[in-house]
Amino acid sequence: MRENDIIFFNLHRRYLNQAPKYGGFIGTFILAAVMNANGFFAQGYAGTLQDGIELIDEACSTHKVRAIGLYCDYENVTENIFLSRYIKKKYNIPVMIGGPQATALGEEFLDASGCDVISRYEGEITVLDLLNYYVDGVGDLSDIKGIMYKKDGRVVLQPEQDLIENLDALPFIDDDCYLEGRQPVHQLSIMTGRGCPFHCAFCHEGHHTKQVRFRSVDNVLQEIELFLEKETTVENPYILFTDDTFTLLPERVKAICDGLKKLQKKRPFRWFCEGHIHMLSTYPEMISYIAEAGAMRIQLGIEAGTQEVLDAYRKGSTLDEIRQVVKMCRDKGIEQIYSNIILGGAFYTEEVYKKNVEFAKELISLGEGTVEIGTVCYWPLPETSITNHPCEYGIKILDAQFITSVGDFPQTETSQLDRWDILKMAKDMQNEINDYMTMMLQQNKIPKDRIFKWMNLIRNGDLYGYWCQCLNSNFNLYAYYDLLFSKEAVTSEEVADIWEAHPMRVISLISNITYKNKKQFIYGSCHLNELEMEILIYATGKLSLNEIVDKVKSVFPDIKDQMIKRCALDAMNKLEQQHLIVFSKY
Repeated sequence: MRENDIIFFNLHRRYLNQAPKYGGFIGTFILAAVMNANGFFAQGYAGTLQDGIELIDEACSTHKVRAIGLYCDYENVTENIFLSRYIKKKYNIPVMIGGPQATALGEEFLDASGCDVISRYEGEITVLDLLNYYVDGVGDLSDIKGIMYKKDGRVVLQPEQDLIENLDALPFIDDDCYLEGRQPVHQLSIMTGRGCPFHCAFCHEGHHTKQVRFRSVDNVLQEIELFLEKETTVENPYILFTDDTFTLLPERVKAICDGLKKLQKKRPFRWFCEGHIHMLSTYPEMISYIAEAGAMRIQLGIEAGTQEVLDAYRKGSTLDEIRQVVKMCRDKGIEQIYSNIILGGAFYTEEVYKKNVEFAKELISLGEGTVEIGTVCYWPLPETSITNHPCEYGIKILDAQFITSVGDFPQTETSQLDRWDILKMAKDMQNEINDYMTMMLQQNKIPKDRIFKWMNLIRNGDLYGYWCQCLNSNFNLYAYYDLLFSKEAVTSEEVADIWEAHPMRVISLISNITYKNKKQFIYGSCHLNELEMEILIYATGKLSLNEIVDKVKSVFPDIKDQMIKRCALDAMNKLEQQHLIVFSKY
């Protein structure tokens, strides 16, 4: 570890035994890049609280760092209180706190954490001024915009810092920005602009920085090209555009996508972006640009399944626009279309819940294997309309500090529904969605070519989506399509002579079949009669259907010879429809 003027840490506890993921949270490392470009040496680290403490001890005990910056979001406020107190008590070096939650922190946090200063809103200029002060002894805190601190026992809140107008002036993140050294990575997170002109009632960003500023298209493409040229050993590179407003300007989207298509010719990659429903509905050509440039996944801001709630959220979109955009994304070939439905938010009732479920199923059906719907309980993010005025939206916020949740427990209630009711609804809705997706697979409502694409992803352990997970968790469906995908087996439609074809079951009878009185046999929701079960027993790929019929004749003497073939064929069709058999090619 080399000597640093400052190290920036983005640390979380390993909640629910899951290590934090930071694919889209690049602010920590952008700060390091800006400091390095301005004469200081800075690095960043994002990871678990335990690993972060060990790195802090290593840096501070060997005097290899002169200040510490801590990234604070809605989930890790208590971690930052602990870390700041720990650093101040043990090492007594300057601690500054920044990040999206910083604007909601006040005197209580300053006292609890003992930090020196809170940097509010955009941090690059502010932190540079703070380093001039803390490291070089230049200036005074009272001259620095965008900060909060305590002086003589009282809180000092400085005017907001000026926004960075020329985002192209910001340097790219490089290897020097990583405290632990950056290993080859398959994903580049990139933000092409800042700010948001929309004013969604639940979203912090629209209340945080309304003025939109964009990087130039050439600047964006240059960063992507450098990544693709550097990470030559990485398979399947993935570009993650993190902008809320990526689809704000159609001509800009076209220019970026034209550039991406040229880069695709040099080295293929996949990418993700977020899309605004109303903008995509108004300018549908953007969907064509995005799909043709190789986007694999798009996240749409759907949030609700009723127009009343959409209007309350100030989404600026309609249910019909959502349907239209989903269909266009599907038809243009975008493979994964993701969105959330918020539970426990504005004007939430049992009737709203039911309509949410119905609308989610409708969109999943429209998507034909492309649409993924997640469920999320409302988060009372700071400085939003709903958080500031919950009564106006028919809810009560029980835990604005997010102490009782790590995204796994509701923070609101209504006059009719408590948080346990909302929790049950969230679980029930996710189960209903999963069951509906499984039903679509079972009823062959998903194009086989699309499923084969999922098989490729699953085999590579790459870019799992909800549909991949659904297929992977249904053993017979996965086995059925895996055998077809591998070309070791075919369907009945692909055999020249069904009677000479060799049926082969895809499930273990020991593990999966139960029975009643040895007359009814059950696999999941599928019920088989004696003949169907007998056919399945012989469906090992070793015998042709003709040979199987000869074997089962003696078991069913009541079925006339001229009928046994018809009955056997009906049984075979049922077994295939239930995805229990394929036909061996050999």
